[in-house]
Amino acid sequence: MTSAITIRTILKNDLKTIFQLEEEAFKPMHYPLFVLRQFYDIAHDLFLVAVDEHNQIKGYGFGGIDCDNKIGWIFALAVTKSEQKKKIGQRITHQLLTVFKSKNINKIQLTTTPDNSPAINLYEKLGFEKNSEVMDYYCDDSPRILMKLDNS
Repeated sequence: MTSAITIRTILKNDLKTIFQLEEEAFKPMHYPLFVLRQFYDIAHDLFLVAVDEHNQIKGYGFGGIDCDNKIGWIFALAVTKSEQKKKIGQRITHQLLTVFKSKNINKIQLTTTPDNSPAINLYEKLGFEKNSEVMDYYCDDSPRILMKLDNS
């Protein structure tokens, strides 16, 4: 039940657990541990974790800001398999949107794979719209759906 779940900013000692979840969710396209550490260093307030009453990590999400264009990006969102479909991803995303808004960032973007219908459905429920499909987004022939939200 999500009532026992708390969303908080990441702590340094969360990184290894986040990396394990990142691998489970996104392998082979997961972020390496050193990149997660660098996101922790540069965008700590945009790196959120969902924890239960025992402080066990059940999900995470993180983003960044394109300062030149005033666009927020959601880079990753994942929830442990056992906790999926309990609105944890939605809660993490809402909190990320709140942090972006507090920084006067109202245009938000993200990408997902075209076959990730659970993610697409979640983001559409939150107001994101499919903007385009980029066939070679990562320069490796893997297509991505670019989704955008105006959070003004």
